[in-house]
Amino acid sequence: HSNLGGAGPDGGPEELTFTNVAENIDLVITATSPYTPNMLNPTGGPLRNGAHQNFGVINMASGSSVNLDFTLTDSATGEDSADTFVVTFFDGDHGMAHESREGLTISGMSNYIVDDDTELEITETATDDASLANGVGLATFTSTLRGTKEDNPLSPMALTGLQEKRSVEAYFENKASFSVTLTESGYVNPQGRNIFFAGASTLTCTKEAKCTSFECPLGWKLKQDAEFTICASKPCTVADTDACCFEEVPAIVPPGARRR
Repeated sequence: HSNLGGAGPDGGPEELTFTNVAENIDLVITATSPYTPNMLNPTGGPLRNGAHQNFGVINMASGSSVNLDFTLTDSATGEDSADTFVVTFFDGDHGMAHESREGLTISGMSNYIVDDDTELEITETATDDASLANGVGLATFTSTLRGTKEDNPLSPMALTGLQEKRSVEAYFENKASFSVTLTESGYVNPQGRNIFFAGASTLTCTKEAKCTSFECPLGWKLKQDAEFTICASKPCTVADTDACCFEEVPAIVPPGARRR
């Protein structure tokens, strides 16, 4: 159900709901401040909100901010359902203008993890032992570098090194809800920005080497299902060539025929 902040495209409750994020558990996201998606793109904006590929997506207009509540609910009763879980936010970057910034403030954490060489600027407001133990950890993660297609993740469990440097995974213990503030500031031209999130990621779980990380030998090309094929070793090696790649067959030219 997609009607975050009443922006549509669905009617009914002003929320963004993902069903069955865990067994008999839904995730309900509500805006507690005005929400502004990118309305300049008739095929974008709130139409981007929802589940796409392996991620949840929230679209925002540049120059805006929004406060959101993420709540786990029982699928049958709709009541809050406390649990222990992680949520990862990805693709923390900004636009071409150096002054542009993408910011993410997470409140209610028991801990968080970033890559050892993270490119996110971290402002730790309440990350002392007592705050984290009480589940009231608070920190802000701000982009420092502009984005390219290379840092757009394809799967939470197959992040590249660059994608890990621009992601943060938050840990919540025995919680039903937490709060997030998203900000998009300093952009020269109006545009839309998409916020990607999911559950566990390679920041804490063992990374699987996918064929998409393998460079096929000369004369070979990646198979069509390469993004779903896991190599036998980490990283992929020449032994994975047949699993990941196919050999290009040159066109057969009859004797005496001219190539054009």
